[in-house]
Amino acid sequence: MPDNTPFFVIGAGRSGTTLLRLILAGHSRLHIPPETRFVRPLVRELPLSGQLTPAQIGRAVAIMTGDYRWPDMEIAASDLHHWALSLPKPSLVDIIDLVYRRLLTRADKPRFGDKTPIYFEIVPQLAALYPGAKFIHLIRDGRDVAISRIDLDWDRYYERNRFEWALAMAKRREYIQSPYAGQILEVRYEDLVSNVEGTVRQICAFLGEQFEPGMLSWRQLTALVPAREKHIHRKLGQQVSSDDIAVWRHRLSALECAMEACLYRDLERLGYQLRFSGAAWRPLLPVVGGLLHAAAPWLSRSVRSLKRRNLIPMRICL
Repeated sequence: MPDNTPFFVIGAGRSGTTLLRLILAGHSRLHIPPETRFVRPLVRELPLSGQLTPAQIGRAVAIMTGDYRWPDMEIAASDLHHWALSLPKPSLVDIIDLVYRRLLTRADKPRFGDKTPIYFEIVPQLAALYPGAKFIHLIRDGRDVAISRIDLDWDRYYERNRFEWALAMAKRREYIQSPYAGQILEVRYEDLVSNVEGTVRQICAFLGEQFEPGMLSWRQLTALVPAREKHIHRKLGQQVSSDDIAVWRHRLSALECAMEACLYRDLERLGYQLRFSGAAWRPLLPVVGGLLHAAAPWLSRSVRSLKRRNLIPMRICL
């Protein structure tokens, strides 16, 4: 019997999760809607099990339809409210499934996945809601993630408690020691772009699905990306290239590469080569990392101001 257990694509933003979403959505059995986001506040505020009260049902619907991404679902808020009130003794997962099942019906596919990268924060809750659910953690070199965020003029924080990649790696360290570690497949972005078919076959095997050649035609599915996000995913219409690996080598000066002092422990755990890997640098990395971590808020404001005045190059990363 085919496995229709849900799965979730997680990881720090700008790690290639949208590319992976389109690849998996090219499978005849799999549908992955736009990012939901609303599950995170739901599981933090409402009980994971048991029947919801009428007030909790109303609160769940309000959270879901109040999210700025809700229009991407193309479901009227009034319809969701009506469906939720019509459910007999609903639990939280019953309310969430109203959305997933509606989108599955629309796509005429039997199995759904969710590509909301930030859900790396709520893997235990998702595993409780969906027993047996599987998670694909897409991991990319943290320095390249930072560069991608900078290119979009997003906040550039190298504080360990604010940089999303560092937060994802902290959760990774928890999950690999957890009871649901076997439900998580780690996939490297670098493997995905250098060996697309081989990596996709590995993912299919993990999900219990047959590989389909049509999954490699993801450029035909870019219409699935919400219009307001297309400007940050321009490369999806292009063939993947090894030029997207280790971008930091030709984008960052030696001075700018000091940022890796904030990330080096996780970069090493993951097997990424450091620019400052010599024995002489070893005792300096934690010191430099600590200083950058402490100074990051000031540096972020100062560099932003200097860039506006054209006093330093736009590519400076701190």
